[in-house]
Amino acid sequence: MLELLFLLLPVAALYGWYMGYRNAKKGQDDVSNKLSRDYVTGVNFLLSNQQEKAVDLFLDMLQKQENENDIHSDSQFEASLTLGNLFRSRGEVDRAIRIHQNLVDDPNFSFDQKLLAKQQLAFDYRKVGFFDRAENIYISLVDEPEFADNALEELAKIYQKTKEWKKAVDVTEKRQKAFPQSNNIELAHYYCEYIEAEELSVKEQKVLLTRALEVSPTCVRASIELAYLYMREQDFRTAIEHFQAVLQQNSAFIVEVLPHLKWCYQQLQDPNNYELFLIKAKQRHNSGAVELALAELTDKNSGAAAAQAGLYQQLNHIPSMDIFNRLIQYDIEQAEDGRAKESLIRLQQLVENKIGQSFAYRCSHCGYRSHRLVWNCPSCNKWETIKPVDGQYQ
Repeated sequence: MLELLFLLLPVAALYGWYMGYRNAKKGQDDVSNKLSRDYVTGVNFLLSNQQEKAVDLFLDMLQKQENENDIHSDSQFEASLTLGNLFRSRGEVDRAIRIHQNLVDDPNFSFDQKLLAKQQLAFDYRKVGFFDRAENIYISLVDEPEFADNALEELAKIYQKTKEWKKAVDVTEKRQKAFPQSNNIELAHYYCEYIEAEELSVKEQKVLLTRALEVSPTCVRASIELAYLYMREQDFRTAIEHFQAVLQQNSAFIVEVLPHLKWCYQQLQDPNNYELFLIKAKQRHNSGAVELALAELTDKNSGAAAAQAGLYQQLNHIPSMDIFNRLIQYDIEQAEDGRAKESLIRLQQLVENKIGQSFAYRCSHCGYRSHRLVWNCPSCNKWETIKPVDGQYQ
């Protein structure tokens, strides 16, 4: 609703000017007569969440104004531009395209006005999937200072949609140079996507992943991919450094790297530093996976009873199905054969079925849920917002 209100601001401005102009001609001084009853009705429709009725009413008002000859050309341009945007907001993109194309072709409008019309026309084309037409228009707008930022951003969206990752990298690098961002998460992921799409050498991959971390220091994906590369080279200490960086970048992803970290420390025969990392991770993030990893070490060093007691205590703070399942396993191991043990086994089967059916990942922005980790949310299209649920009750 707020988006629609913002879209209709030019309509309000135009109609306010128009009514004032008409009233001035008629010599009316009463301020209350300057607002159309239809306009007030339209606003009331918006406030009562009846957007369709409001849009229909405003469209009728604009079309009536266009039929009168006493509207200034600048106001007529604004009215037509807004009319096209209203059609697009209603899904009638073909009508929006016709209106915006007519503005581009009309010799009565200025060069700057035509640039604005081109921008809206390109957006029309992108919305209906005519990516080649939208691309051509946006490319022509890149050299126009007032339109360059938006044009480069929209080009990146097109290349992301068409999975042309090299082009996405190129235009986003150009945008980063002209309009710097301290944390350009999109560019970082374009580097990662480009690596996955092309057959690059390990050296080339490292260069691009390092560049990804330069433009986006919080990019968990780049750190994990770098760690994988060093693991394959058996450079376990460097791999550990990149895995541990995840704790600072986004601690929710620590569950993703724990198994690999454990393996790297095992290769180095360094259980003490592994435990120190787990303790640090516990202090920073409430994680069922971290608690289970610590319990495993406690079980090995101090016995099952100590590990079990620690997990019971943590279950009050972390609603984790995985912790609950591990506690049931402890009870099964300690129970004598009989009906009680059989009941525990059946309970564990139910819990494990529930864990298997639950979504392992959820988008922190829109709530989209997934069984596997994807870096770009299919629902809200945000990068790196899908995070591990970490065994919590769902």
